[in-house]
Amino acid sequence: MVDERIRANVNPDILVWARQTAGYSLEEAAYKIGMSIERLQAWESGNEKPTLRQLRIAGRVYRRPSALFYRHTTPEQPQTLPDFRLLSDSTIEIKPALRFEIRRAFARRAIALEVSEQLGEQPPQLVFEGEMFEPPESLAGRIRELLQVTLKDQYSWSDHYEALRAWITAIEKTGVLVFQTGNVDINQMRGFSISQRPFPVVAVNGKDSPRGRIFTLIHEFVHIALDKGGICDLHDNDLDSDHAIEIYCNRVAGEVLVPKEALLSESIVRQNYSNIWEDYQISQLSNCYMVSKEVILRRLLILGKTTEAEYRRKRNEFVVAYKQQQAGKTGYVPYFRKVLRNNGTAYTNLVLSAYYNEAISSRDLSNFLGGIKLDHIPAIEQALFRHVERGEEF
Repeated sequence: MVDERIRANVNPDILVWARQTAGYSLEEAAYKIGMSIERLQAWESGNEKPTLRQLRIAGRVYRRPSALFYRHTTPEQPQTLPDFRLLSDSTIEIKPALRFEIRRAFARRAIALEVSEQLGEQPPQLVFEGEMFEPPESLAGRIRELLQVTLKDQYSWSDHYEALRAWITAIEKTGVLVFQTGNVDINQMRGFSISQRPFPVVAVNGKDSPRGRIFTLIHEFVHIALDKGGICDLHDNDLDSDHAIEIYCNRVAGEVLVPKEALLSESIVRQNYSNIWEDYQISQLSNCYMVSKEVILRRLLILGKTTEAEYRRKRNEFVVAYKQQQAGKTGYVPYFRKVLRNNGTAYTNLVLSAYYNEAISSRDLSNFLGGIKLDHIPAIEQALFRHVERGEEF
């Protein structure tokens, strides 16, 4: 048995690097590890060494393997993304949970590229581009054509979970990896995107409502089309955004989900001459297109069917109602479904294919899917099959 009191001869520079890249201050890291700030400073200066047990705890906090701390050279800085969440008069800290999800998304994209090469397969090529000088209606029309989602399809969806699955499937078919996370606070981010090709990435916040995730999904796909990936949280409110790109992505996403001509042809819209909307009218339209009430309201504002004052008044009502709904939201997601949801069907299917073709080991399979136990694989496979073949929820 290894003596837990043995000191680990680690590189103190890497201890500093791991803490900083994880996004922790000295105070936060010391608290998480369960030690004094002075002791952690002693580790980082090289004046003291952690025990093996303490090193494992630090590794869990920083989300790094213990072996990393023995390296002689400091690794490169993790890849970062532009932050489109910032307003002109404020900043939003990128907290450790979000930093980890971004790092993990880059890692899974790299794994997808490596696995494709090992399988001798050419990664799917997304040959689609957009520019911000293109009218939003034009780019939105091209996106709908690319995704091959018709209004008839949209009207046929029975609920927003079916709608979310359908949009995710359509985007994954273009060669985009779609991930979801349940570990980041909704106030930190709604979604982010990596626009590098092949295998660009869209990540959405699983804590958001299904209809909120649908909008984020399309919003981030627009970022990929523009080759301007980044972190976003302002997709609900054009009027308060300082970022031209966020405003543009919002407009395109809104047009993709609720096309101008379709909305203006709705009888409930054609018969309204007051620019004042009752909740039941907004609800009817939002259920028709399987989008949030905020999206419908914003589309009506853009199309001149309501006023900015009315938009702000009703949007505030919707935000309050949404927060109350989320506060009382509970539910259990089976582990195998969570693994498949978070990794996405395209990535999970690729990794499983590599495993069955003996291109990767069972240990690789576990690590690539997030450190899962192999006894969960059969349930994940069955859920993946039911989703792909029957369109069932995962």
